[in-house]
Amino acid sequence: MSMATHLPWRLMVGKSYNMSSNEKDVPIVWVESDDELATWCAHFASLPVIAVDTEFIRRTTFYPITGLIQISDGESAVLIDPLSITNWTDLKALMTNNDVVKVFHACSEDLEVFDRLLGVVPTPFYDTQVGEAYVSGQWSLSYVKLILAYKNIEIAKDETRSDWLKRPLTEAQKRYAALDVVYLIDVYNNQINTLNEKNMLAWVLEDTQAITHQYRLNSDPEQNWSNVKSAWRLNQKSLTLLRVLFIWRDKTARNEDVPKGQVIKDRTLWAIAKFFPDTHNALSRTEEMTGRQHRLYGEHILKSVAMVNELSQDEYQHALDMPLPSQAGELSKSIKAFVLEKAKGLGIAPEAALKKKQLDPIVRHLFLKEALILTPPTMTGWRKDEIIDPILQRFAKA
Repeated sequence: MSMATHLPWRLMVGKSYNMSSNEKDVPIVWVESDDELATWCAHFASLPVIAVDTEFIRRTTFYPITGLIQISDGESAVLIDPLSITNWTDLKALMTNNDVVKVFHACSEDLEVFDRLLGVVPTPFYDTQVGEAYVSGQWSLSYVKLILAYKNIEIAKDETRSDWLKRPLTEAQKRYAALDVVYLIDVYNNQINTLNEKNMLAWVLEDTQAITHQYRLNSDPEQNWSNVKSAWRLNQKSLTLLRVLFIWRDKTARNEDVPKGQVIKDRTLWAIAKFFPDTHNALSRTEEMTGRQHRLYGEHILKSVAMVNELSQDEYQHALDMPLPSQAGELSKSIKAFVLEKAKGLGIAPEAALKKKQLDPIVRHLFLKEALILTPPTMTGWRKDEIIDPILQRFAKA
């Protein structure tokens, strides 16, 4: 039953808009009160699957500013106005309801929106972009191409850069936002059928879990400070300073709600870690250090330099692995070709079979005889059985 048929009449008056598609007219419902939100969340909580999307702005802030939340049961598109809602209890419960699958397309940024707005990451969820990599072998397929393939409907993306914080939203904005969710459940059902036929649904669900895992890693500066470009070139003492400054930069950006690069850019952190400026004059000459950054953060940076200077060598950060030597290139190419053939045989995208970050430790293990640590979730499960173990068997003696 459509929600529109049994919702209190007052919720629909003056708040329902129709949009035309190649298939049918879809009611768009604007939700701007806590009571309306609670009513719709109760409806969605009774369903096994819902489609979800968000619109947000993040131009000059660290955190995304939520402009709109879209949820669909496959019949109606419910647009929730975060600028008017004050009680998020019911939506938070819905997003963590284990009995309701939340369907997204390319969801990594949506996870951050919900984490910021509600303090939770949606679970369980399914990503149709991930699913399509196993259904048709197409990697990172856009939503527009996905809907064209499944529904033969062309969706314009002319409102992509809209100001989602301005009120009232235009009819075009509402239609655009609604179209981002109304077809997802149909796509989901089709994908699930195909994945079950291919016995790959569990594979997709593993990769979906990996999205949440990667989001948590990306959000933790303790886990990603070493990703600064050319960090491997630094000695242990410099790496220690880089780590200290990277974590401080992340905390500062969060506290001030500004982009990390506005606090200090990565290459400036690297230069400070490399050359250890111990005076304001020396710091001011650091690559791309602006006068404003020096004025706001210079004293703290110099204190960090002094602190690391006082550490003993056994307190330094461990050295990072150097990039693989050029001689390993042929082995890497051979493994990529092997993975490509495996992916073709399985009917999945090569990138779904093995990404570059997953390839590097395997090549290091085979070429440099380093220990291979298979960390979940991206290096275990189906991928270990179907891709990694066959690689090791094929190239162990190469």
